[in-house]
Amino acid sequence: MVKVALTIEGDAEEVIAAIRKLAVGDSGTVRASDESIDDDSGETDAETSTTPSPATSTAPPVPEGRWTIDHVRTFWRYLAPNAQQVYHRVAHSSGYVMSRQSLLDSMGLTERQLSGQMSSVGHSVRRIRNVHNIALPHPMSFDQSSDDYKMLPDVADAIVRLNLVPSTSEN
Repeated sequence: MVKVALTIEGDAEEVIAAIRKLAVGDSGTVRASDESIDDDSGETDAETSTTPSPATSTAPPVPEGRWTIDHVRTFWRYLAPNAQQVYHRVAHSSGYVMSRQSLLDSMGLTERQLSGQMSSVGHSVRRIRNVHNIALPHPMSFDQSSDDYKMLPDVADAIVRLNLVPSTSEN
């Protein structure tokens, strides 16, 4: 299941233009003369209309791969200490599978708190993609039917073999 949260702020024209730009995506173009939206770089569409965005299909494809010890080591450095705790517990569980309730109980968290603990995971996976120029599967998934967290064996083995322990403070 894919879940997307999006916030668009600005005056009505900017919001409409931003939504149009998102809806058009790769299948069309938004004319800079019709809409002028500021992106994170502070440039308007008119200034960047000749430069393809990284999300378009003109960017070279990133090869898919498998997790290596090097990838896990880098991923671990990017994870927030709270997420490291979750990954450490699941990696050391039997079969790299842990029920959500067991995880919540062992960490003394609510479901909402656990979600917050995991917020750095997506960022870390994207950073791995950028640093190593490789697309990797998510290292851990949640199976709703069994209510379990399941970690990829390559990732769990590397966490155990490298003896990775959660940091005690934010980096």
